[in-house]
Amino acid sequence: MTAESPKSNRILPRWRAVLILAIIFAGFVIVLTRDTDLQWWQDHTLRDQGRMRYMQDRPLPADRGVIYAANGTALAVNVPAVTIWTDPRIFNRYQKDWDKVAAALNLSPQALAERVQSGGSGFAYILRQGEPQMGKALNALHVPGIYVQATSRTYYPLGAVTTPLLGLVHLDHHGAAGLERGYDQWLAGHSGTEKVLVDGQGEVLRVLGARHAPVPGHDLHLTINPQIQYWAYMTLLAAQKHFGATEGSAVVMNVENGQILAMASVPSCNPNSRNGCGNPADYVNNAVHQAFEPGSVMKPFMVAAALKTGSIQPDQSFNVSHCLPVGGFCIRDDVVHHELNVAHILKYSSDIGAAKIALRTPAQAIYDMYRAAGFGKEPDLGFAGATGGVLPQPQTWDKARHATIALGYGVSVTTLQLAEGYAAIANGGYHVTPSLIAGQPVQKQRIMPANIAAHLRHWLEGVCAANGTGILAAIPGYAVAGKTGTANMANGKDGFQKNKTNATFVGFAPGFAPKLVMAVTMRGSTRYWNFGGVESAPVFRVTMRHALQELNISPRWCGGKACASKNKGITATQAEIWAEGGGN
Repeated sequence: MTAESPKSNRILPRWRAVLILAIIFAGFVIVLTRDTDLQWWQDHTLRDQGRMRYMQDRPLPADRGVIYAANGTALAVNVPAVTIWTDPRIFNRYQKDWDKVAAALNLSPQALAERVQSGGSGFAYILRQGEPQMGKALNALHVPGIYVQATSRTYYPLGAVTTPLLGLVHLDHHGAAGLERGYDQWLAGHSGTEKVLVDGQGEVLRVLGARHAPVPGHDLHLTINPQIQYWAYMTLLAAQKHFGATEGSAVVMNVENGQILAMASVPSCNPNSRNGCGNPADYVNNAVHQAFEPGSVMKPFMVAAALKTGSIQPDQSFNVSHCLPVGGFCIRDDVVHHELNVAHILKYSSDIGAAKIALRTPAQAIYDMYRAAGFGKEPDLGFAGATGGVLPQPQTWDKARHATIALGYGVSVTTLQLAEGYAAIANGGYHVTPSLIAGQPVQKQRIMPANIAAHLRHWLEGVCAANGTGILAAIPGYAVAGKTGTANMANGKDGFQKNKTNATFVGFAPGFAPKLVMAVTMRGSTRYWNFGGVESAPVFRVTMRHALQELNISPRWCGGKACASKNKGITATQAEIWAEGGGN
């Protein structure tokens, strides 16, 4: 019998078994504790994080209201667009596809990378208000982490013709300028939301029930006539290019109810082109935002004040053969005349005659007439930052200012105010408040007696006849009344620039029964004869002729045909001379 080996009967230490059991038990406790923590204590937190990853609230953009012209033509509409955005956490894993994505979006790979990096860790805009075709091309690539959302953008059918008037819309669908900004609360809609279930790559699997529908904005109906607006802009643009003006504006208004039929401004830009309106100066509405010294177009209101107070009589004459010393300098006329009555003082735009009438008239009376006609008051048309110009209080007028304010110096006005003021002369003496929104009640108040307005209408017809400074505003077959104004631009050093002018013409037609008034202003012109009668009067003539035809306002009839001009032999040179007050 052999003896057993000592090793075969060896017993393992008890502590090892205990250790193994303890480890197993500890592991069980840890797993159970973690499971309890996840199932009970972190249940809400984890579910919320899961919802954040797979259940999302996505915005539903709302359309802005449409802006309509008086005839129902849409001036600002909503068209389909796409917003493209990315989740960089996912998109960065697919950089091998970035070249294809960049090509679909008409971007360089470098530009795409910059836009991805410009956002946060979980969101970055790649393109906003892009063409729908880009969204279709991108969806066809099926690249994870980059998404297309249907939205809309504002489109302006008339392009640059209406930009300074209507303004622009930001990428966030809020107004940035013009009426779009002034009526933003009315036009802007309220975005909605919808709950969606997405997968790990952010693709929508299902739209869930919770949904708040977007609320579109309200429509805006204007008094603008699109045909008249078009002609005002095109003729203004042509004059700007021809005379080298820095800016210009024109307003066409109904003299009876104050409805604005056109409000054009240059320079302008096409907001439908991407980055087409990068320069803020291209969408400033100069008709209400730019005030200037108007020159002689203020003389009729001074004459109205003089007649109203009895300071002069309608048939009174004045010697204008010599310069008029006032405040250390002498007021002169460009063309020497001898004796002129009130009608001829306006027709030839005599500064000497106008200053003599002004100095006979109380300063308060002139100020009151200017103020009643609308000068010095900010317009209530919805344009943020519109100016009321400058009209000094009469207590501050010395003799020199008393005389020069009557000549259109020392005050500043806007193109809209000039149309507003002349409407009172045209309609028999009533100031009518300008309006741009259709359906607004007419607000009118008498500011001068009817007989004074009648005298002014008759005299201003002479301005647009042979030898008058406004002959280039004459429209064959129609009686036209108006006034020219030319003022040298201030140089900022208590003086004036020799070559740059504010060139203005304001007129109305038909003269025997005025329906429309139009004010035209060109600023900073340096070429040719940059005077109101040469530069701005033709803009009036072309636009007003089209406006009268558009509204079916007939010319005067002589027998069976429209009356022709009595001055058929007028040469171009004579017309230019007369337009500067140098008639026979």
